[in-house]
Amino acid sequence: MADTPTTGERTPPDPGESPGPAPVAEINPVQLPDWMRSPEVEHQPTGLDRLRFLSARHNGPLLIGFGLALALLVIIGGAVLIGQVADGVRASAAEGATPSPTPPVSRVGDPRDLFAGTPAASFTPGEESVRMPAAKATGPFTANEVRAALESVRKALVESRLDTSMFLGDPEPFLALLAPDAREQRRADFSDGSFLRYATRMGSQSEWEPGARAAGRVSFRATEEEGIRLLEVSTEFVWAYPFDVDLRAPAGAGVVAVRDRVVWQVPYPEDTQASSRGLWIASATAVTWNADCAQLRAGWIQEQYWMADLHGKRLPAGDPGTIFDLDAPAPSTTRC
Repeated sequence: MADTPTTGERTPPDPGESPGPAPVAEINPVQLPDWMRSPEVEHQPTGLDRLRFLSARHNGPLLIGFGLALALLVIIGGAVLIGQVADGVRASAAEGATPSPTPPVSRVGDPRDLFAGTPAASFTPGEESVRMPAAKATGPFTANEVRAALESVRKALVESRLDTSMFLGDPEPFLALLAPDAREQRRADFSDGSFLRYATRMGSQSEWEPGARAAGRVSFRATEEEGIRLLEVSTEFVWAYPFDVDLRAPAGAGVVAVRDRVVWQVPYPEDTQASSRGLWIASATAVTWNADCAQLRAGWIQEQYWMADLHGKRLPAGDPGTIFDLDAPAPSTTRC
């Protein structure tokens, strides 16, 4: 008698033999479930069983109700999705639009533009106002060296006239931009108030408003002093600072203007020692308009409108003259 195949393959039957019972695979023998071998116990229906029983009894109504509920959920979900897409489109459009600068407003009474009615209303806000000319090779300085020097001047102008750290009395971020040998010299300026020629500190933190504006011009040239070749950068700016004043104040009463002219120098690296390389201030002058004189003498900028005359009336700022006009000579002195 031939061996029975163990691989599960069927051996073709001999045509002369009558077919016998089909072989049964023994690889996965049938196992009776435990509940069939165990003594009979009462089987408690579960929540899923009850759901099946209920579905069997009410199959038609449940299917209809489920279909209606599903359709309602689809409609609600579609409406929510459409709303989210619309919100996303509106948000993208808002982000893509160029925001217009928000004018500073008085904290007293109704909001208003503190620059309204003054030449500073057309000035450029913040750091955007400090623009450098295109760099080009000048004297021994390459175009890249000129570009680097102009960038150092731009940073110094921002730190000295527009940065909050300087406003609050901390000159270190500005001084760090100068050549090492120039830092100690300029640090001494902050002990006697002479820094006002090139830097701004605010006299009243509760009254000055963010949002300074400025207009200016910048030029550069190659020069030489005592055998040291220099790149000289001249800057002239009008800086306008808004201060909080009440609604009865005349136009411009909350604006302090500072007009300065600063000459910056960068020595040619091969002509100086390492500690002298970098940015220097060769000279600086400044005049102010509508600044409180007592605060100014102490080294701080604050508007003078809050002063009162003998009758208790507010004093207007007065005629600014040519201080806002870069095409006209600056006033010779501050009115203090």
